[in-house]
Amino acid sequence: MRLFRPYPWAVILILSLTITSCNKEEPDNRTLIEIINDLPGVTAVSINPVYGYPEQFRIEITQPVDHNNPGGATFVQKAYLHHAGEDLPMVFGPAGYGTSERSGQELGRIMGANLLLVTHRYFTDAEPDPWEWEFLNIEQAAADHHRIVDMFKEIYEGVWLSSGVSKSGQTALFHRRFYPNDVDATVAYVAPIVFGTVDERFVSFMEGVGTADCREAQNSYERQLLEQRDALIPKFVNWFADQGYSFSLDPDEAFEYAILEYHFAFWQFHSVPCEDIPGETATVDELFDHLVDVLWMDYFADYLMDYYTPYYYQAMMENGYPSYITAHISDLLEVATDPGGEFFIFADVTTSYDPSVMLDIDHWLKTEGDNIIYIYGEYDPWSAAMFEPGEGTNALRIIQPQEDHGVRILDLDEQARVLDSLEAWLGIEIQ
Repeated sequence: MRLFRPYPWAVILILSLTITSCNKEEPDNRTLIEIINDLPGVTAVSINPVYGYPEQFRIEITQPVDHNNPGGATFVQKAYLHHAGEDLPMVFGPAGYGTSERSGQELGRIMGANLLLVTHRYFTDAEPDPWEWEFLNIEQAAADHHRIVDMFKEIYEGVWLSSGVSKSGQTALFHRRFYPNDVDATVAYVAPIVFGTVDERFVSFMEGVGTADCREAQNSYERQLLEQRDALIPKFVNWFADQGYSFSLDPDEAFEYAILEYHFAFWQFHSVPCEDIPGETATVDELFDHLVDVLWMDYFADYLMDYYTPYYYQAMMENGYPSYITAHISDLLEVATDPGGEFFIFADVTTSYDPSVMLDIDHWLKTEGDNIIYIYGEYDPWSAAMFEPGEGTNALRIIQPQEDHGVRILDLDEQARVLDSLEAWLGIEIQ
């Protein structure tokens, strides 16, 4: 039986903070932060460590906007290094969005490992100027991550593992496709492989998840929202003002998209029981309060619409997007009659989806994607697009019953299988 144990910090704290050169005749007496700052295009400052790490650094890395033109425009990409010891494993977390000094990784805790977290290009703390949309793509982002891994392997020469959740899990997989030897293994949590901008597998999933009674209650509730729209839309708009958020969307269209998102949000984090769905006798206040309980309402506020625009752009160009379930409410929709992810792009930019990119990644993962673990939750809508490993690889896929988008290794019935596989692939013992 495996036990979750804390970091062996008592051992780590006695490690030297300097790294010696391979040339024994000329010892390298630089401190760790000096070594990091000597990497090309890298600037690091020490910050207060979190999660029990002895040291933590905020790092800025100058990257080419276009890796095919390294002498051209550049941008600064922020990263955070949680340092445990240069002789310990490294967990590399290429974020799908932004990251912060308090971002973490489950595997960093489980393994007592170093942790290097990197903001995704074009998100906050990694924004180019000027903003050239054409360079926000999977291959350019993978090149960012390859360059970072390549540099930091000069310091951390042991085993490397990449990991990420949701879009960050996708990002780790995409990095492996283009640079398969950068890390020794990958754990991708709840990472879908989505095909097209209206992937119909999500409709089939929604029509089968949970119980029939719960799905019927959801359908009835959404119809009530639309039937009571005249009373609910003012409440919807006022909610943003009450929270101090600016709100620039068309109220009718945004309200309909909020209802379209309800099914997905309900199952994604599965935090509200089916019994709490308002019935036919519910008041307008009860209908609205339940919507607030289930949705992340501030996604429709200007600040998050702006923040997530790079994600929706990627979804409409390469990453793919789910199809909305509309059959039960199509007669009541007035604005969002052909809903899609384009609605959430809070910028003046056009998109054109390229199906070849995801097909290529899917093929590579099926045929060459060794040492990868895919973890999914049964109730998570993103599991509609869960990846199925090919027979020619040693990859594992684990689906945890009744779990959702928040599933982690420590939630799994097959936790030992995950850790045994990582031990075998990495050649280390995980306590």
